[in-house]
Amino acid sequence: MIGKEHQTPIIIPKLEALLRRLSKYFVRRIEIESQLGKSKAGYSGELSLDYYLNNLPDKEYVILHDLRLKNKSSFFQIDTLILHRHFILILEVKNIAGDIYIDTNFNQMIRTLNGKTEVFPDPILQAYRQKVELERWLVENKCPSLSIEYLVVLTNPHTLIKNSPEDEHVFQRLVRSAKLPFKIETYTHFYPIPSLTSKESSKISKLLLKCHTPQTYDVLHHFNVSQTDIICGVYCVQCESIPMERMGGTWICSSCKSVQKDAHVYSLRDYAFLIQPTITNKEARGFLRLESVSATRKILQKMNLSTTGSTKDKRYDLTPLIEHPPSPPEKPIRKSSKKHNSQSQRIHKRTP
Repeated sequence: MIGKEHQTPIIIPKLEALLRRLSKYFVRRIEIESQLGKSKAGYSGELSLDYYLNNLPDKEYVILHDLRLKNKSSFFQIDTLILHRHFILILEVKNIAGDIYIDTNFNQMIRTLNGKTEVFPDPILQAYRQKVELERWLVENKCPSLSIEYLVVLTNPHTLIKNSPEDEHVFQRLVRSAKLPFKIETYTHFYPIPSLTSKESSKISKLLLKCHTPQTYDVLHHFNVSQTDIICGVYCVQCESIPMERMGGTWICSSCKSVQKDAHVYSLRDYAFLIQPTITNKEARGFLRLESVSATRKILQKMNLSTTGSTKDKRYDLTPLIEHPPSPPEKPIRKSSKKHNSQSQRIHKRTP
């Protein structure tokens, strides 16, 4: 069964918000776009693995995705953990294109794509480190002793592995998505005797979930972006132009002419991702580019956000916008087309 579902890595919406609010000529924009592409590809690879994992018997396996656990002062992260009464399996998922060669002597993965060669950390070593960290975590949390296996799963079917078949260690730990269920089955034969009771297995699963700590990611600090580099204003959900104008209780895009009622909600979510998860009336006016204190107060109050502080220094909690993204907006109304239709109707009425 699925003990912990996939969650979109927080870095993805944060980088999307950042790119939305940076100049096209920002000096590190290409680097940020590259990081976003890598993050999306990695997450897509993890999702694609579900097709094969869903074939595992629900009663025998507990699958936990995207775990981040703490050992003393440091954290370690596991893409997918499969808990069985006989063993634990750690999956390090890689969605990588091109030709790869894993050099276990120097602990590096060499990738060649479109004539360009890049060097990455050895994914097998990464998975092994996760095994060591998890063993330590289980001991510190007084869990029963349990055998831990680890695999690197290549989810891109077009990846060409350049290692020689003689690299036995590589091929023991490297597997393609389609072969994963069969590889898991071999572990059930290799560990025929259960190490856990059903009750102990359930207890460990619940403890892993309880100790999971979601990752935070300060994109401004990581890419050395100043708050003054951030473009303020409400962005158009239709074409992402900034800023929109506030007129008659709605937002109007000067670029695509669409009219949107709650466009400010999506922009306040950007603020929560990039700046901080709470906001004052003054900060909201600055970020949304509004002048009216009362209009801003109405906008914030209508969102039913929890608050702290007195009227003068009241802070609104934007955390719900991070944890529960706003629903996709209805198709925006184009102001120009609406005007055109009304004019056509008047002309039609005058026609004899």
